[in-house]
Amino acid sequence: MADAGPSTTPSAEATPTAKPCISRDVTVEALTDQETYEGGQNPQLSIRLTNNGTTDCTLNVGTSGQAYTIMSGSDVWWRSTDCQTEPSDMVVLLAAGQTVSSATPLAWDRTRSSVSTCGDADRQSAPGGGASYHLSVELGGIASTQSAQILLY
Repeated sequence: MADAGPSTTPSAEATPTAKPCISRDVTVEALTDQETYEGGQNPQLSIRLTNNGTTDCTLNVGTSGQAYTIMSGSDVWWRSTDCQTEPSDMVVLLAAGQTVSSATPLAWDRTRSSVSTCGDADRQSAPGGGASYHLSVELGGIASTQSAQILLY
């Protein structure tokens, strides 16, 4: 019978603990599945997250910590948090140097949102014809440094 070696029971000293991620070590990027959308196509929105630090860290990537914002100029057209129901937490370990993207994109229905229009079937539609919009995201309190452009036709 082979020697089992040292005990595999972790001790407090042997169990690594990661601290919460800090903004200077994490890059948050706004992503879309395309840049240009024809009439009837809804932009699919995602987040990419990179731990640029030298140590592992934890971050809440659940819907409670996510915010997607679509603007045209200084006009806020849509926020994912306006009509959000049942936000959830999901704390994950982000390894040093690791990059991850959201698993399921969030669709923007090309309408204007506000907390007072949730459930309204007649929300204002975003103009097309080559109109330019910009997606910004925030995750765990860390905002994207650049927006992703969306052109609607």
